[in-house]
Amino acid sequence: MSEELTQEMLDELYGHIIVLHKPVFSFTKCLTTYSKEDMIAIATDLRYKVRRSKTKTVIAEDFFKELSLKSQHQLSFQPKEAIQLLQELMNGPKEINLIPFSRKNPDLFDLLYFRWVFLFYYEDTYTLVLPHETKEMLQNFIDDPDFKEEHKRKNLLHGYVEAFMNLYGTFETDFFLKVWNQHNQQYPLELNGLLFELIGLAWFNEQLRFTDNLEYIFDNSAMDENEVPFFMSSSSHHDYYQPTKADIDYFAHHEFDERTAQYKKMSRFFAKKLNSEKLVAVMDMIMIYIKLDLATQGLVEELDSQFGIVFDGVKDVEEFSYLYSNLNNHSRKWSNRGHTPKELTKNHSTLSSVPNNVIPFTNKNTGKQEPIQVKKIGRNEPCPCGSGKKYKHCHGK
Repeated sequence: MSEELTQEMLDELYGHIIVLHKPVFSFTKCLTTYSKEDMIAIATDLRYKVRRSKTKTVIAEDFFKELSLKSQHQLSFQPKEAIQLLQELMNGPKEINLIPFSRKNPDLFDLLYFRWVFLFYYEDTYTLVLPHETKEMLQNFIDDPDFKEEHKRKNLLHGYVEAFMNLYGTFETDFFLKVWNQHNQQYPLELNGLLFELIGLAWFNEQLRFTDNLEYIFDNSAMDENEVPFFMSSSSHHDYYQPTKADIDYFAHHEFDERTAQYKKMSRFFAKKLNSEKLVAVMDMIMIYIKLDLATQGLVEELDSQFGIVFDGVKDVEEFSYLYSNLNNHSRKWSNRGHTPKELTKNHSTLSSVPNNVIPFTNKNTGKQEPIQVKKIGRNEPCPCGSGKKYKHCHGK
């Protein structure tokens, strides 16, 4: 679960993931805190075979047999932080402050979902429990060198998938395979082997999906399968940006490139208007609009409606417009197959000015929105931010 846990989400978890019961420590006792109907529903959701007509105890025993058979394979796909948490819980139950703990350990919810771990809430205390039988089962392989090597390889593969989805949104399976084998000669894969690994990974990653013919891999959070062919054909005139290992390391953990000077300048512009929490949300929204090539007018309207951001005047609008233009030109876009506009136009044409350059501006005196047509500033003209520097030495870099 990648989302941060909120109180509303927490309320929905009571009685389902969070067990409202005094902590117990055997697997059978942990699972039988649920009703028989809930036990069967959990097993069905996990595709575990249990004898539905039997008692709760027998169902729990069947469930644990399935868990034991599949755990080594399934845990090999889990991030190292999840394995570290399991190893920590082998030392005994752990009382936690749930919301802060979940922020630091977002992989906790996979462990709870598969019932490797149980979370009890009793007398105003949250307690994480690794059942005794589960601990014994994990001890058989979790420190085994072969499992560690397999886990390392699959975590590396997971990182490549995350990086590719952040860089490209949709991409050809063959391209992914080519880059993987170029970067990881110690872990060579053939196409069928790669597909087998990725299909297993997709069980734990809701964003990772394939087209029916397995030709393309795409980010399910951003597009549907029926949108993939059009998206790929519309960007087919570009070659893929060729990622380095450093790119993979970075984009495996970042949706956007926050290291650029243009990103930092835009962030400083909004830091004068927002607190730190809202600043992160605003910058994320801006980068999504840029990455997906969405209309600037829609962005400005959302900044107003969601965050109450109103520009102070024409000068403020112009500064934002040119910051946005520069950020746009130096950001990796899905429609460019991972290239920045600057990379694509370096040798043969000029960069874009303000994308969709009509910016809606709310006049503070009248309260009405007035469209402003933003003019392109020459590189030797004064920068609109008021620094006194030439545009090319300030926000035009």
